[in-house]
Amino acid sequence: MNNIFVLVNPVSANGTTREVWPKIAEEMKQRGLNFETHMTTAVGNATEAVRNALRNGKTTIIAVGGDGTANEVVNGFFEGETPINPAARLGIISRGTGCDLIKTLGIPKDYPGALDVIASNRAREIDLALVEFSHEDGTPGRRWYANIADAGLGAAVCKRVNHVSKSAGGLLSYLSGTLWSVLSYKNRWARIEADGEKVYEGSLILAGVANGNYFGGGMRLAPIAHIDDGKLDLILVRGMSKLRLLINLPRIYRGTHLSHSKISTYLVDEVMINGEKPLEIEMDGETPGNTPVKISVRRGAIKVLC
Repeated sequence: MNNIFVLVNPVSANGTTREVWPKIAEEMKQRGLNFETHMTTAVGNATEAVRNALRNGKTTIIAVGGDGTANEVVNGFFEGETPINPAARLGIISRGTGCDLIKTLGIPKDYPGALDVIASNRAREIDLALVEFSHEDGTPGRRWYANIADAGLGAAVCKRVNHVSKSAGGLLSYLSGTLWSVLSYKNRWARIEADGEKVYEGSLILAGVANGNYFGGGMRLAPIAHIDDGKLDLILVRGMSKLRLLINLPRIYRGTHLSHSKISTYLVDEVMINGEKPLEIEMDGETPGNTPVKISVRRGAIKVLC
C-alpha cells in the first residue's frame, strides 16, 4: 500500500506513544506499507498537516493517538465543508485514554490488530457531524466529529480528565473524573431543538449527540446508534439529584439506561442546544468551546479502514 501519511501524537497514551512508535513503524515496514510520518508538536497541528498531505497526493491517512488526535485528523480531510480528496481513507491506530471511537468501528486497541485492519485495505463509509459553536472568546467555531458530542456533565468530565495524569488508564481515569465531576456539577437550564422543533426546555445534566456508541472511556451512551445510518442519536438526561445519578451510573456503562424516566432519545438530522448561560461542549474527547451550538449530520462523509 502506497501514498500513506501517518500522523503521530507522541504525547498520547500519557506520553508512551513516543517510545512505542518506532515499534509500530517497523511493523508497518515489514507489512509492506510505504509511508511518510509527521509528529505533532501542538494542539491543532494535526489538522493542517493532514490537509497538506492530502493536497500533495496522499490517499491514506493513519492517525496514531487518542480520540482527540483522530478528531483533528478527521478535520484535516476538509476545507470547510468540502472534502480535499473524497476518495481518501482514514486508518486508526489508537493510542489514547478513552479509545471510544474504535469500539464502534470494531478496530482492535492493540497496534498489531489495528495494522491487520489497515493492511486488509477495506474501507467503509461512515457519517460525520458538523458542529457550529462559540469559542471561549465568543468568536464562532466550526468543527467535524466522528463519534459523540455533548453539552453539560460530559464536557465537565472531559475537561477534568484532560487536566490530570491519565496513567491509570482510560476506564479508571474517566470513572474517577466522572465521580468527582458529579459531586461538583450543578444542573443547568437548557433549551434543546431537534429538526427545528423544541423537544426540551429545563434542568439538564447532559445532552449527547451521538454518531457512535461510546464515550467517556467506555460508557455506552448511545447503544442503538449506527455510525452509517445518516442520522444522529440525541440523548437527553434531564435534571436529577446527585445520588440518583450516581446510582444509575453503572447503567450507562452497560447501555441499559435509555429506559430511565429522566432520559429521552430522538433520531435526528440536526440539533440546536442553548443555555441560560453558556454550556461547555465536548466532542471526541476535547472541549473546544461553548453553546449555543448547532450540530448536523453528513451521511457517508468519510471513508474509514475498518
